[in-house]
Amino acid sequence: MDEELNGQGWNSTKVMFGKRVVTCDSWDGFTSFISQKLADFDTYIFRGHANENWKLEPTIDRLLSDKSRFKPNAKRRKEHLEKFKYATRGRRGSTPKADMSENDWWALGQHHGLLTPLLDWSESPFVAAYFAYLSEDEVEHDGYIVVWALSRSASERKNSFISISKKNNKTNNLDCIEFIRPLTDENQRLISQRGLFTRAPDHLTIEDWIHNNFSEKKSNGACLLKILIPGHDRIKAMKSLNRMNVNHLSLFPDLDGASKHCNTTLMIQKYG
Repeated sequence: MDEELNGQGWNSTKVMFGKRVVTCDSWDGFTSFISQKLADFDTYIFRGHANENWKLEPTIDRLLSDKSRFKPNAKRRKEHLEKFKYATRGRRGSTPKADMSENDWWALGQHHGLLTPLLDWSESPFVAAYFAYLSEDEVEHDGYIVVWALSRSASERKNSFISISKKNNKTNNLDCIEFIRPLTDENQRLISQRGLFTRAPDHLTIEDWIHNNFSEKKSNGACLLKILIPGHDRIKAMKSLNRMNVNHLSLFPDLDGASKHCNTTLMIQKYG
């Protein structure tokens, strides 16, 4: 799958340094690509962006990269997480989970708006597309929204290679991407959204990690897909996703989800 590909309503570049760019001419082109090329690949996970220029960068990296506001401090992340742990005392219900790992704590914070080193992903490309199209204020209607697709199996094979090479002192490659799926009942939204998290090395985007670790000449396929979908198809896409039961009612099983679903129904005619 390293060559250029074309299908009904979409086309793609060759795989370069582990990444392929797929351009869809419409929402229908996107659904065509998913059914034609990804239906049999169950290792991809997906993330939606309302702007094609946004990086695969977690919130805490985006903030701490501002050198005018923050001086380099290796302990800043640890201090931030410890402060969160302290602040949650008495706020996690009557029987809070006790044996939580560092990434479990980050995942809990991510769910409640904490700045973290994690990125949210979904096993569903349509859930990712929904979040990319969701905010009309952010979508550039004369540009593209993006659904990113990351191969978990290709990433984990590269993780194994990096680990072995570092052990044998044969490489200076950066650390691995972690895949995090918390075993907790505290995040019903994560379950409804078929969600999980990634954690890349500090101050390194996933796109840069893949570019650094996948050779242009020895690619065995795309570890990362950047799927571009026209922003002007937002209304059609939102209606189509609602018919698939991809909406705030299904993705946010709480009062906030009910309220936002009703708001969308008010703003989009014949939404349902």
